[in-house]
Amino acid sequence: MSKKRRQSKIRKAVESGQVRSQRSLSGVLEQQGIHVTQATLSRDILELGLVKVRGVYRAPEENQSSPPADLRRSLRQLVIDSGVSGNILMMKTTPGGAHALGVVLDAAGWPEILGTVAGDDTVFALLRSSRLGKQVLRRIEGLRL
Repeated sequence: MSKKRRQSKIRKAVESGQVRSQRSLSGVLEQQGIHVTQATLSRDILELGLVKVRGVYRAPEENQSSPPADLRRSLRQLVIDSGVSGNILMMKTTPGGAHALGVVLDAAGWPEILGTVAGDDTVFALLRSSRLGKQVLRRIEGLRL
């Protein structure tokens, strides 16, 4: 089975709202005759941008339809560097740009982010879990491209 077809099946399973773990997702796929390793399933989850919200996997469009233009523009224009440590995401901005970035990031309503704190040239975002750090960082870096 092609990667595209497998990921389509994963997306449909997640849309049911019942997938609570990789093990349960693997079971759903097995019932459909799709055998997948845990490593492949982890990569698929990452590539599809699936996030766990209140214990259930959700697809990105369930969380937000598309990134607001002002968020994408702000990330491109203001962010100089970014990094993550545990459940804290740091974004270094141009001087004076942190407040604006924090406002649009909060307005985006990403379920992975509990809130932001902005100084003059640095924004810290508190994430719901340290497991989300690298995923949110990749999402931000992807929007900057």
